[in-house]
Amino acid sequence: MSKIAFLIPYFGKWPEWMDLYVDSIERNPTIDFHFITDCDTTVTKAKNVFFHTSTFEKYVNDAQSILGVSINIPNPYKICDLRPFFGVIHADIIEGYDFYGWTDVDILFGDIRSFYTDEILSSHDALSSHEIRLAGHCALLRNTQEFRELGYKVYDWKKALLNPEFVGIDEHGMTNALQMTFWDKLSEKLKMPWIKSFFSGLRKRKMKRLYFKEQYTTPFVAMPWIDGSLHSDQPSNWFYKNGVVTNTRDDRNFMYIHFMNFKSSQWRHDGTEAPWKAMDQIVFASKEDIEKGIEISNRGIHPLKPAEKG
Repeated sequence: MSKIAFLIPYFGKWPEWMDLYVDSIERNPTIDFHFITDCDTTVTKAKNVFFHTSTFEKYVNDAQSILGVSINIPNPYKICDLRPFFGVIHADIIEGYDFYGWTDVDILFGDIRSFYTDEILSSHDALSSHEIRLAGHCALLRNTQEFRELGYKVYDWKKALLNPEFVGIDEHGMTNALQMTFWDKLSEKLKMPWIKSFFSGLRKRKMKRLYFKEQYTTPFVAMPWIDGSLHSDQPSNWFYKNGVVTNTRDDRNFMYIHFMNFKSSQWRHDGTEAPWKAMDQIVFASKEDIEKGIEISNRGIHPLKPAEKG
């Protein structure tokens, strides 16, 4: 079985749903989660969860020292732009793992291994829960020098790390670095599309090693859902029960449910407000409710009612 490590730098205060999040990672015991954090480390004693204590300031200074260039990381969210370099920054943590990657904490996981099987892992070098790009909220890379150093191939990466605003090179920058060949870049630079077309076979061979499969984890987006729905018409009632993620609409399990557009309006491109944004309390369910099931909806996170689907 391939060894997998997720790297999660997180500073400040754990989210309100941390107990539920911890439950979902504890139910993936063959995958390790490494938190680099200044938060409370007593939230779990699970054998697959590791805490590496650091302040935000020390983390940024250490990353700058390892990369050997000036970086401007004014807040924890900006750390997302360091993800292309996690293989370099955290080389000591990921030693001995077959794959490493990143994920977020506004998630409840299902059974990750049922989606990323040994067969899939053995034949791919990069895995994303999005079809069109390497996902910022969950991605894996093979732990080889090529992929650990892939960030250095991201276009204008030094400029991106000096920009105090979030740029998003963990998604679009890394996607281009993974997919584009020398000929693609030359074609783009010279504005000569025939070059890209002529060498398309090289790109196809490169793409075969990428497992970019849409897992439909993040509702309320411009990308069509399984049934073709868009934005706020996408599923809004989700369930988590004993490590299984489902919803009221789709007859299937999901790799995880991502809370992003429940809690923030930033990426809701239809102009609607995130339902949790103005709520003083989001979580009304406890870890003890998970055996009977919990519901994630516009109302927040609640214990599952007996009549509801689990």
